[in-house]
Amino acid sequence: MAAASTPSVWVDAPDNILLRLAAYLPSSGDHIRMSLANTHWSRALRGEGQGRPPQLPLLPPLLPCLIFPSTEAPTFFCPIDRMSYPLPLPRAVRNARLCGYGEGGWLVLALDTRHTHALYNIYSGKRTPLPRGIPDVRNLPLVLRAATLSSSPTSHQEYMIGAIALVCARCCPAFWQEGLQNWITPDPEDMWTSRRPQDVIYCAGAFYFLTTAESLVTYTPVLSGDNNELSMKRYDYDMVQREDYADDLLFIGGNGSMVRYLVQIRRWLHMVVRYIYTDGGTGVLRVFRFQPMQPRAYGRSFRATWVAVEELDGRMLFVGRGCSRSIDVAQFHGFEDSTIYFPDDCFIPDPERTVDNTRRYSFFDMGRYLMDDEASLDESWPPTDRRPARSDNAPCTWWLH
Repeated sequence: MAAASTPSVWVDAPDNILLRLAAYLPSSGDHIRMSLANTHWSRALRGEGQGRPPQLPLLPPLLPCLIFPSTEAPTFFCPIDRMSYPLPLPRAVRNARLCGYGEGGWLVLALDTRHTHALYNIYSGKRTPLPRGIPDVRNLPLVLRAATLSSSPTSHQEYMIGAIALVCARCCPAFWQEGLQNWITPDPEDMWTSRRPQDVIYCAGAFYFLTTAESLVTYTPVLSGDNNELSMKRYDYDMVQREDYADDLLFIGGNGSMVRYLVQIRRWLHMVVRYIYTDGGTGVLRVFRFQPMQPRAYGRSFRATWVAVEELDGRMLFVGRGCSRSIDVAQFHGFEDSTIYFPDDCFIPDPERTVDNTRRYSFFDMGRYLMDDEASLDESWPPTDRRPARSDNAPCTWWLH
């Protein structure tokens, strides 16, 4: 009878030893790969372990990495060392569509065509099943398009998922909290038909939804009734159209589209507008600050508008549906102020069809944009030799550490 193998002493090595070893790794990408070895190593390198001697500081902060999905060989690009690395994922996760994101390596997955969704953690491999539908006598299926988390599930705090969903081919907000058997959705008459939502963000205790008309709708979790039943309180801002909105519509005309993202920059909510031309891809990105105003009369909704900003005051942006982030440039050597990094995330299939008639998603319309110079659109970011040309199942997205 063969002797049982002895577990490696490295599996549960002390945090201080792991951190000292990590300090000798040459790149941020290597730090990430080391954190994927097992759950204990991941917690130690992310500062969530059993403790740290005072002489061993935290490792340098990480920027969001760009995940390139693939059913066979997914990869990720690390912006700090500008290198691409394999991303080891289970088969079911490789086949899934990524539709939501949270700090700590959390993803919301659409697993199959039966509308099965789950929360998944890249570092630990933990998977939490999510409800398939909404509480309705017809058991209507729900399809998530974009989702965000109120906080990281690994923070041991209560967290919620806020999402843009499709129910009966109509867009609506959807919410889930751990322990709920179904998604929380508005009444049928509250479904959004004329104002399609484009992005969602959690900010200041509420989920904010941005529509194609640049209106803003918020949902705040509240407990009501004798049983403290969770519900979502809706608030619609009385939006005053920004000065050049009509000009933008004329400018884009029938030649393309505008994609909008929500991002919090310091304490303020902002909107990033991305102008995508049918023939040339992304041409310009603009940033607007959410500016509250006094209501028109007592008892009416608060008014607000979007005010253009020309610079980001020491910040850089990583934009994507449900996962946009603002980061202090001073923490990272070699990065420039007022730069916007954007992926090819618009679900535009590659026109080239495969032999088995499957769709592929291109990774061409992506790059970085410097706000201080309208001509400085760098489409070679990431470098073309460090990213695949296309995906066989989903667009690329950000990995939030």
